[in-house]
This record gives sequence, C-alpha cells and structure tokens, in this order.
Amino acid sequence: MNKFFTPDERNIIIFIVVFLVIGLVVLNVKSISSILDADSTSTVQDSIKKVVEKSHKPMMININAADIETLAELPGIGPAKAQAIYDYKTEQGTLSSLIELMNIKGIGKKTLAKLLPYLEMIGDSVEVYAFVAEYIQNKDSSISANPNEKININSASVEQLQNLSGIGEKKAQAIIDYRNEHGSFET
Repeated sequence: MNKFFTPDERNIIIFIVVFLVIGLVVLNVKSISSILDADSTSTVQDSIKKVVEKSHKPMMININAADIETLAELPGIGPAKAQAIYDYKTEQGTLSSLIELMNIKGIGKKTLAKLLPYLEMIGDSVEVYAFVAEYIQNKDSSISANPNEKININSASVEQLQNLSGIGEKKAQAIIDYRNEHGSFET
C-alpha cells in the first residue's frame, strides 16, 4: 500500500473507512432501537386507543338496577332528578318501559331523548323506537346530538347545560343565575 498511496491519501482512506464503519453502526443501532420503540409505542398506542374508545362509548345503564350516583351521571339528570327516579322506582317497583320515565316530574320528551342512548332496553323496544321516530321528526335544534360536545359556559342556555353529564335543570339554572349575578366565568 505504501507504493500506491501517499501518506495523505492513506489518511483520507482511513478516515473514509472509519466514517463508513461508524455510519453503519449508527444505522444498525437506529434500526434496532426503532424496532424496539415500535413495539413499545404500539403497546402504548393500543392502551391509549382502548382508553379513548372506552371514554367515548356511552355507558349502558340498567335503569332498574342503577343507584342514585349512577343516575346522576346521565346527561340532563342531576342529583334531584336522580333522587326522583330512585323514589319512583321504590314506590312503583321496577320500570317495565323506559317511557315510564316521563311520569317522573322534570323528565319530559327532551330529557328522555337524551337518556335513551345510555339506557338498556327493558322490553319495550317497539314503544321506544316509536317515541324516538316521533322525537326525531320534531327534534329541537338546541339539543346537542353529541353529549361530548364542548359548550361555552358563558353563553350556554339551560338546555345546553343540561346536556352535560351530572347537570340537571336546577343546577343548570343555578349556573346561569350565578353567571348573571357575578359576570362571565374565567379560567
């Protein structure tokens, strides 16, 4: 090799070879770590996906087995309506139809329509489907179709606030009264 290359050329060749070896090592380490990261990332992504799916799936509640706390989590049902539902079930026995909920003070067609996606059928599917079909034809545009939709608390109506889980008519009115008395909410 001494006959073919000058000392400067040999240094350049050695530098290039060392540079190529380092480059190959770095590429191999990156590809190995990306494979390892892909496995752990996909596991983390799968876990996150499951949590998000669970949070977007409406909870299906058996109205006859639900306690007051569970009932209060339903959209349009606050603690007062939850107590009224529980009292009605205690006095009348188990509900044979979800439509019976309209016999409870404070629960009308709008509230029942908001509740239906979260309630298990009790055996009255024909009656409920007829109610839903009628309600859809006469649907009030102020009711949000998406219970997870964000609303502006500073301009929301009572009906919009009642769409939120755990907010009933009284609590929604209290929020509006507080807003009117103290001004806009700030974060």
